[in-house]
Amino acid sequence: MDAVKEKVIGNIKTIRETKNYSEEYMADKMGISQSTYNRKENGEGDFTLTELINLAGVLEVSVSKIIELDLARIITQNNTEFHDHAAGNQNIIEHQTVSAEGYKVAIETQEKEIAYLRAQVDKLMDKLGG
Repeated sequence: MDAVKEKVIGNIKTIRETKNYSEEYMADKMGISQSTYNRKENGEGDFTLTELINLAGVLEVSVSKIIELDLARIITQNNTEFHDHAAGNQNIIEHQTVSAEGYKVAIETQEKEIAYLRAQVDKLMDKLGG
């Protein structure tokens, strides 16, 4: 399991346990089986972006809290890696590609979270008659 996935799963489990939510509770709220939830939380499957948004709602935290994207750390790490390698080293290109992909995932995740939150606000406004 890669480090990013391991961190995200660890965050999910820590937040869930802090709130004293069982895997069964989470699975029920997400509309999936407990065994499916268990496999995903143990890294044997992947949570989709939609599932991460649903998880955030159930756990009452932001998606960014679950994935804890620290763009400043990513930039610093990328710059450090650049200085650690000789010019032209293939590793520099590989690390920059990973960082670029990380930014893309971060942006997509944030856009989906914003859309989800806007939909929730619209629902609340409809209920309030506004």
